[in-house]
Amino acid sequence: MSKSGFITALRVVTAILCGASFLAEMPVNCLSITGDGVNLSSPLPNGASFTTTYVHSVERTPVVDEYRIVGGSIWGWEERVKSHNAGLPFGAPEHGGFIVNNDWMIVRGGRRASEVIVYRVGNAEIGRNVWELPPFRVNAFEEYPSRRVYIESSVRRFREAPFTGWSK
Repeated sequence: MSKSGFITALRVVTAILCGASFLAEMPVNCLSITGDGVNLSSPLPNGASFTTTYVHSVERTPVVDEYRIVGGSIWGWEERVKSHNAGLPFGAPEHGGFIVNNDWMIVRGGRRASEVIVYRVGNAEIGRNVWELPPFRVNAFEEYPSRRVYIESSVRRFREAPFTGWSK
């Protein structure tokens, strides 16, 4: 190997090592669902979408809550409902909008953020909860019926952000 070939190879190896070190230390959002035998976790890019779907216990209509994971917080992005009785939203929040179309009543925005959401999973009769973190989908009502879980977001180093439990 020539001297210039050796120097080029050394530069490539150094670049790969520096890139790997940078990636391992890079801060990322981490979404975790834990509690009562549940342990799901994943590193996520800023703005990643996480959706919960359930059947409302009184109205017996579907409710879809879409969240965005940003800067270690869980932001309420959009809620879609079929009715607005029994504690379901009925108007636009401050800093948000309320849209009615043929299929859904949609509440968007509102600047609601949290690091932790305490969440009660239903079962096949009440709730029928589903969690979606694309490309993953978990039928929580089958996997974790009647359990209380904590949906948490944090910022961690990539090397410290576990990826556990999700399945297609």
